[in-house]
Amino acid sequence: MQIVKRVFNPTALRQWAIVFLAGLVVLVTTACGAAQSSTPARDSVGSAGPGQNEAMYPHKDTVRDTSAADAKADRMIRQAEQRIESTEDNAVKEAAKNISKATKRAADNAVENTKEAASSAANAVDRNTPNS
Repeated sequence: MQIVKRVFNPTALRQWAIVFLAGLVVLVTTACGAAQSSTPARDSVGSAGPGQNEAMYPHKDTVRDTSAADAKADRMIRQAEQRIESTEDNAVKEAAKNISKATKRAADNAVENTKEAASSAANAVDRNTPNS
């Protein structure tokens, strides 16, 4: 019951009605007021309205010279491509160095292993041969 009394409170209804009417007045005056009175009708005899191909403003501020920006973008693209190529060349050179080092290390290890195997084989033959 308290909720019903609060909803149908005459002062609350009056406040809501005032807000609604104020909004309606603002909407009507904005939509129908200044905009129509400031733009002259095209069909009127003395109107100096824009022609068919003209925009609202006669000057063209949207056409800009972008040649400097285009040149800078092209230069940056070329520099990036050169950096990519140089890093690829450096990576290939580094990989070649690493492969040569690894191959040399593997050959050295093979020589050492062969020497150790030959030495071990000789020691095994010496141990297993009877002394005469």
